[in-house]
Amino acid sequence: MSGKAETAAIEAALRERFGEQVTVPPGLPGTDELLRIATHATHRQWAPTPVAPELSRLLAACALSAPSKSDLQQADIVEVRDPARKLALAELVPQLPWFASAPLVLVFCGNGRRFRRLFARAGEPFRNEHLDGFFNPTVDAALVLMNYMRAACAVGLVHCPISVLRDRAREVARILELPDHVFPVAGLCVGYPVSERMPVPRLPLAATVHVDRFDDSGVDALVDAYDARRLAAEARFGRPGAVPWSQAKLRQYAEAQRPDWGAFVREQGFDTD
Repeated sequence: MSGKAETAAIEAALRERFGEQVTVPPGLPGTDELLRIATHATHRQWAPTPVAPELSRLLAACALSAPSKSDLQQADIVEVRDPARKLALAELVPQLPWFASAPLVLVFCGNGRRFRRLFARAGEPFRNEHLDGFFNPTVDAALVLMNYMRAACAVGLVHCPISVLRDRAREVARILELPDHVFPVAGLCVGYPVSERMPVPRLPLAATVHVDRFDDSGVDALVDAYDARRLAAEARFGRPGAVPWSQAKLRQYAEAQRPDWGAFVREQGFDTD
């Protein structure tokens, strides 16, 4: 695809995604990668082709090249190759019937253990037992997860991140033998695509991008307009019975989500005060 064609494709994808024009400056380098990002879609079906271990290792190395808070390197990846462990994880998420069929399953973890070990080896007390000591490895793991997703897309793989594993965090920790100060942030199912997926519309940039100061004074009208645009997209996707995004999210979070997550984190040894 030529540079002009990529530019047009990016602008069309972002117009579809956000409902507004986003201009690509002329002569901009890297439009091939921008197009991959702009057209990203989550996949939940996979071709039967396995993901070679050497490819997964390469993607992991690229993923772990992500920035890390103060070079603390507090993110780990657990690649679940053992069929029994993979099945055990799948049984934790029966609402995701496609989980077990994914050729590659990974769990991205925050790791506050390795850093604390440096203090233990030096005979020094660890003086950062507070919420930031949990937050930092969480962000590190999230950055590594996104880097893995971008690297996977670059080689033709598709994926779906799985936050619902945190609903059963204790069981995940048991299955993967996660020690103290290590915790799951999200899973990731990876495979080769069987079909194309349409990008899902997002809230308009006016709702999520701020200049100089945070301003959500017009958010209600923006959400209402997004609901209408999202419903129109769902109809084009062949899902005419969809409900507005705002209603769907109200239903989803009408009950408490992961009320035991804080207790689990503290059981893993983190002080969240």
